[in-house]
Amino acid sequence: MGRASRPAKAKRSRSGSARKRTSVPRSGRSAARRGRRGPDRRIPWTPVLQQLQREGEAVGRSWRSSFPGGSTEELKAYVQQKWNEQRPSRLNGQRTKEWQANWSGAKAFGDGAMKGAGSIHTYIPIGIGGTAAAVVYVGPDSRSPSVLLQALDALPFQEIILVCGDAQEQRMNELRRHPRATIAHFPTGMDPSIGRALGAKLTGADIVVFADADQAVPAETLARYLWECDTRLDVALNDRSTPGNLFQHRGTIDRFHEFLNVSLGRADLKMNTMAALPFALSRAALDILGPNTLSVPVKAHAAAVLKGLRIGTVANVDWKYPSQASAALRILTRQAAGDHLEAWRTAMEARGKRLYFGDSVRNRKAVGGVVYDADVHHHP
Repeated sequence: MGRASRPAKAKRSRSGSARKRTSVPRSGRSAARRGRRGPDRRIPWTPVLQQLQREGEAVGRSWRSSFPGGSTEELKAYVQQKWNEQRPSRLNGQRTKEWQANWSGAKAFGDGAMKGAGSIHTYIPIGIGGTAAAVVYVGPDSRSPSVLLQALDALPFQEIILVCGDAQEQRMNELRRHPRATIAHFPTGMDPSIGRALGAKLTGADIVVFADADQAVPAETLARYLWECDTRLDVALNDRSTPGNLFQHRGTIDRFHEFLNVSLGRADLKMNTMAALPFALSRAALDILGPNTLSVPVKAHAAAVLKGLRIGTVANVDWKYPSQASAALRILTRQAAGDHLEAWRTAMEARGKRLYFGDSVRNRKAVGGVVYDADVHHHP
């Protein structure tokens, strides 16, 4: 008789106990990836989207036959108008409140319309209730503003404010050719935050997105900022608090940001403030805060929290500070420290020295009241 086969031994962990490795379902892993990277960009090509594209093609052909010499900007305005008219019926019920349904529907309709009109340009008529503008700072070292401008061109921005600080003449000529650009040029240079504050004064749009010329932000992400400010937020922030970005791995400036949020009672915002681009503001937020406040972004962020504005994160866009131990980072860190002190001073003036943190430990009655009354106002 042959020897009976022995049962396979279970692998043991280093601690000595047998452990069974649990597998994560493939769908669960996909969900986890979406949580880390944002919404899944792979939109299923459904019959509904096919129909929307066909309807868009018909709209584009109709416009071209009526306006054979019409410009691209006129075509975009017409496509936007038609999508605004059709969107409530084509995205019925709750789907009008779902971002992915709005994006995929607008993209299918817009792609079809531009194709039907024989245009080589891209336009996604994402539905928002008001007007939109973008404020972009173009610095002397900006390398490729055309990448961001191309993404902005694909969306319903009525105004694009380009604040240029000490830009080269060749770059200025390139920017002047943009059909929707309003250019504010400061040949002697300009601090980027002050430039964005000045740019905010030049527009009366209902939603304003603030970005940097060197950020290659996809059109879908920019559209998400518009949509969130139109539907649920006054302040839409760049979500940099990804699961891999642990507190102990963050730099000093990011720790400043997180401590500011915690001290203002918004620990849920983590390290995210208006100091990281892009971000978007509703007209209500701009009117309450005032454009001048934007010259010190963290101070504006603190004011937005204190005013009770609706603040939330939207999507993750790469935003990096200078490399560690560099002279530029040391200068930026000192500036950030001063800006945060301004923000805390403003908060303490509005909420008191302890902000949102009551003192439930000390028993001042045991010593007959307050010991140090330098901050107590004595009235005759």
